[in-house]
Amino acid sequence: MSIRRSLSLAGAAALASSLVLAGAQGAMAVGATGTPSAVASQADKASHAGLDLSLNGVPGTFIAGGDAREFTFKIDNRTKHDFVFIPLLKFKNKAGSLQAKDLKVQYRLPGGEWQTAVVAPDQSGEKNNSVLMMLGTLDASGNPVADDLLGVNRGKNVPIKVRASFADGAPLGRAGVVPVVFAAQLDDSSHQPVDNGHLSCDGGVGFVIKAAGGKPTPTPTSSHTGKPSPTPTPTQTGKPSPTASGSPSATATATATATPTGQPTGSPTGKPTEKPTTPATGEPSGSATAPAPAESSGDTAGPIDFPVEPPVITPPPLTPAAVDKAKAAADGSDKALAQTGGGDNTTAIAATGAAVLVAGVGTLVVLRRRKSAQQG
Repeated sequence: MSIRRSLSLAGAAALASSLVLAGAQGAMAVGATGTPSAVASQADKASHAGLDLSLNGVPGTFIAGGDAREFTFKIDNRTKHDFVFIPLLKFKNKAGSLQAKDLKVQYRLPGGEWQTAVVAPDQSGEKNNSVLMMLGTLDASGNPVADDLLGVNRGKNVPIKVRASFADGAPLGRAGVVPVVFAAQLDDSSHQPVDNGHLSCDGGVGFVIKAAGGKPTPTPTSSHTGKPSPTPTPTQTGKPSPTASGSPSATATATATATPTGQPTGSPTGKPTEKPTTPATGEPSGSATAPAPAESSGDTAGPIDFPVEPPVITPPPLTPAAVDKAKAAADGSDKALAQTGGGDNTTAIAATGAAVLVAGVGTLVVLRRRKSAQQG
């Protein structure tokens, strides 16, 4: 093979490589803005307009009267639309005896300071044997306020740090926490809500409240995605066996509800188990319980092994001013991440692509000069 032909092939390969790298850079840039692309197939699948909720790093043990322990509540928007929302957490123990005086919850929004969560009025059937904590404030009537709305743009997420502690007299034994949001999808043009919003739960994490006398081991870094898992169904032997569950959907108006995290579908006596009545004014979404995990001496949290009824709250007013404020804050946060690099490597890819492109052009220039010299 002649030297001229070798150099030509090298130049073509360099140009092709530069085009590939430039294309990769463009694809990553498109994905960052949320525009549909070949690399956004995951977002395409999640166009059902619902936020994904997860609790990460929840410890498997809390000590009654002990120090607060920290975990992360993550609200992930994998849809094609922007949202505003208010985050909540529902705590319940297996015995149904947990009360508001038994725990304290604090939270920290991205870039903010630690704040104390407030007990929200839960209008569900479990309002007296569970505790619904709102990561925000309440008005004079005890309802959520519009100014607490947060924004999360498409393709983005909001991680909220949470730390919880239980009082010395808190009931011991199995308990759990379920992530909840009141959320409203925004119109792509007006950036105002397309409906009155709805409550949704996306699963929960179980833990054990123990008496003082020992220090818990460090909080694990494992993540619970909070996706639905089978609901236990009692059999004649009294042992639960997994069955699937689901619930219909409706649009919220005056009252917002969420999907149950699991309800038994039978009883050992053969009598049907009563199910809570879900008002037709809420839009349920998935959440779950799972068969009871085996007792463990470790500190790894597991699924909730008992039913948790979805909360019911009065939805906050979705005023244009409050929605605009939440959307502007989300836009500002996204812009700040983009300016600081956001942890991605698009700049490095662009620099590499430019270097390869320069090398390819240089090779072609050398070829042209060599050809001109031979012809002269």
